[in-house]
Amino acid sequence: MVRRAQDGLRARVGGPWTREKLDYMERYATAFMKAMNSKRKAGLWSELVYVDLLAGPGKGIDRDGDLEFDGSPVRALKITPAFDRLFFSDLDKRNVEALRQRIPVDQQSRVSLHTGDCNAVVRNVVASLTRKTLGLAFVDPEGFEVKFALFEALAQRRMDVLLLFPSGIGITRNFRIFAKQPHSPMDDLWGGGEWRDLPRAKLAAGKRLTTGEVMSVERPWIGAFRSKLAHLGFLHEDEGDPYFVNEKNVPMYHLLFFSKHVAGLKIWRGIKKIEPGGQRALF
Repeated sequence: MVRRAQDGLRARVGGPWTREKLDYMERYATAFMKAMNSKRKAGLWSELVYVDLLAGPGKGIDRDGDLEFDGSPVRALKITPAFDRLFFSDLDKRNVEALRQRIPVDQQSRVSLHTGDCNAVVRNVVASLTRKTLGLAFVDPEGFEVKFALFEALAQRRMDVLLLFPSGIGITRNFRIFAKQPHSPMDDLWGGGEWRDLPRAKLAAGKRLTTGEVMSVERPWIGAFRSKLAHLGFLHEDEGDPYFVNEKNVPMYHLLFFSKHVAGLKIWRGIKKIEPGGQRALF
């Protein structure tokens, strides 16, 4: 869903969880750049980059009011120390045009902006990076737009990944439909059909789950997906992921972190200790 922001351009409508996930992204990106800037100056890394291939229009509006907030690409542009290059794309050309107009003129030389499917654009982005590039990729789908091939491409470079995983509502609503299809969007996200062997018999039978049951069922689901990415070299993962609920306290998404180096995990765990509202987290 989109609305018009005060600047007259498109804005993506979101709930409270939208601002929460963006806060985690922004805080990790800030800590990432502070930690790695000195290593960039020392020549360990040739450049530090940010990749956001489901970037949207760059502005959000709260769905229950008129509160506007910066989207992930605009937040990334404001991070200091600054990223050397930022790669943004979106499938909807109207979002890309709105984002283009929101990028300050003095920042445009750092930005590579594309229109297209994230799973195709990522190949060109990765091909433009050297082996001495270190990056942060924010993978923020609204549904099941992402295919496993995107992670295979990112794995070709040293890249930390923050992924909004469609665990709660996304899986619960679609599981029975996907399970009946010979090839489903979940097969594309998973990179195969192994997910069909996970213990989801209760859902497949059409029984209603409590919130606690949903959470308990998701854990092996997420653990299995972590194992898939570990085979790509993302060895440093985490437990106790932040998860987001809607106004009815129904679990919606988990925010998963993946890195090829323990330093990334250390930064993430430090960020994760404090929730977006400023409270110390108890995951």
